Amino acid sequence: MDSAPGLKSARYFSGLGNIQPEFCPTRGDKNCAEERSKWIERGNSMLRGMRIKTSVQRFAISFAVASLLPFFSLLSFAQQTGRGTISGTVAADQGPVVAFRVAAHNLDRRLWYTVFTNKGKYTVPQALSGRYEVTVQMSGYDSPTVTVQLEGGESKTADFSVKKAAEDPAVAARRNRGKVEYVDSLDEVFPPGPGLDLLKQNCTGCHADSFMNWGRMRYDKAGYMRGIERMMQTGPGYNAFVLALGHTYFTKKQKNLLADYLVTNFGPGATEKRLRFEPMQFDEEVVSKAIYVSYDIPPDLQVAKGGDKIGAPMIDGVIAQEPFPKEGKRHQFGSTFISPFDGSIWHSSRASSSILRLDPRNPNPDRWTNYPIKGDPYVHPDGIGVDKQGHVYWAELKTDRLGELHPETGKMIRHSLPQQSGAMHEVVVDKDGNVGFSQIYGAQFGKLIPSTGKIYMYPTPTPDNGLYGMAIDQKGNMWAAGWEKGTINKLDAETEEITEYKVPNSWGQIRRIGVDSKGIVWATEYITGILVKLDPATGELTEFKIPFGGAKPYDAWPDRADNIWTGDEAHTAILKFDQKTKKFTYYPMPQIGQAINKFSIADDNTVWFGARSVPVPTSMHLYPEGYTAKSPPMP
Repeated sequence: MDSAPGLKSARYFSGLGNIQPEFCPTRGDKNCAEERSKWIERGNSMLRGMRIKTSVQRFAISFAVASLLPFFSLLSFAQQTGRGTISGTVAADQGPVVAFRVAAHNLDRRLWYTVFTNKGKYTVPQALSGRYEVTVQMSGYDSPTVTVQLEGGESKTADFSVKKAAEDPAVAARRNRGKVEYVDSLDEVFPPGPGLDLLKQNCTGCHADSFMNWGRMRYDKAGYMRGIERMMQTGPGYNAFVLALGHTYFTKKQKNLLADYLVTNFGPGATEKRLRFEPMQFDEEVVSKAIYVSYDIPPDLQVAKGGDKIGAPMIDGVIAQEPFPKEGKRHQFGSTFISPFDGSIWHSSRASSSILRLDPRNPNPDRWTNYPIKGDPYVHPDGIGVDKQGHVYWAELKTDRLGELHPETGKMIRHSLPQQSGAMHEVVVDKDGNVGFSQIYGAQFGKLIPSTGKIYMYPTPTPDNGLYGMAIDQKGNMWAAGWEKGTINKLDAETEEITEYKVPNSWGQIRRIGVDSKGIVWATEYITGILVKLDPATGELTEFKIPFGGAKPYDAWPDRADNIWTGDEAHTAILKFDQKTKKFTYYPMPQIGQAINKFSIADDNTVWFGARSVPVPTSMHLYPEGYTAKSPPMP
């Protein structure tokens, strides 16, 4: 074979001929061998045409080598960190094995790999070396735990035989408690009658077919009257500092009308009505490509001491913390944000009342930095955002303050609002570094101008609108989801006017909101299982029903290709909606029974989010297509 001087074969291309199967960006030994052959042939084909006679030809060689550098970088990274493969089979004593979840927990590095079966087989590719505990985590099945010691370059096997689990008597008792009727729509849950319009306008945003529904209350009229007054006058039990309907006025006649409707349809002895739940079907060919990498939270993460103090020092201060109790309380994340400054992952942490930074490139457990929020004993941090300088902002649900952290110095500022009237929920940062926020109770947009320290407030025309999730469009306009009154809300950046768009089929709950690259607004109708699209130019609303009964979509966040991502906690699934095909794609969540309230999408279209409502709190990274040259494993 003719070749350039000093280049005898494709093996001289950075050791291309020595590629090991476990280091390939594709999954499985067969695919890897094919990938290896393709790259060797590509290198040999390049060399056959080379004749080094002119500077132009020398440039051609440089270009050929440069075109392979991204691939070599992926291989080099894999070899440096020491990676291997864990694979095997899953069999069940009852029922088919379809997209069963297999979780491999690296005990040394404190991270998890979660993959899914395809025809009873699974593969965990490019797993970091270390001691592993591997289990099948599938609702309704018991699985053994297999211990694996994995070294770099190794391929280990762990096969599973899972058994159908006996139903927990406590679960059966809860399911059979009282009379329950399953229906297909909220129109069947709430029959016509005097008081229904009042209920739909003011109450179903919080109380519908969920853990706070009327069917489980079964109060008499006096009990319902006490509940109405608490929502409007004394504040809900979990936060005595805010009122759910603090700016909505009911006359005595309206209170009686509403209480009569409730006791008639949801009084003592009434049959509870719930929306029918339909199990979701997963496509194994799609799901088995996906890989979740989940990072355990710091093992020594403490919790904030409880308290009801309001009025902490505005700048810095002291925060008391204590060891995390083993029983009765869980760490869980509020929101997630990828820093545009350095790519680190930021989470608001509720139980610890702190802000957490994750270095996703660090393969070791010291990848976390904890920043306890200084001042009040407990602030319930939720929404979070990061500006281009790396400054972190968060919303405090309990104290209605806007937090600010300078990570390079550890300095914290907790901004009091000019109108301290509710509970702050979400934070966004615009292109100029200004910080927007929403009040879930108080129903106001807000904006902090960091250069001046001034805060401006913008109340919505509809009282108690319950502004929840937020997004900013290309013109700097702020958008917010109306959680209590079923609205999509826009604050115009130029005119400071607020426009409200009523979503009639939402029954109140619009949870979160996003804006795609074309300026189209997307939101979720949480109660009714609908993804809604708003064209701001025309005001037209278009709805896309999730085709499985009982779905409860939460976020509505676009990726770089304008697919819309949402989490459905009812089905323990993540959904991707393709605007072009109008089709949904479904991915099981990495943990059983998990809820997701906020996504953050990386430049490579991988998805980050935090654990919520599960026993194992982690920061989670979804590779929908698995590892690729564009999306290599991290760390």
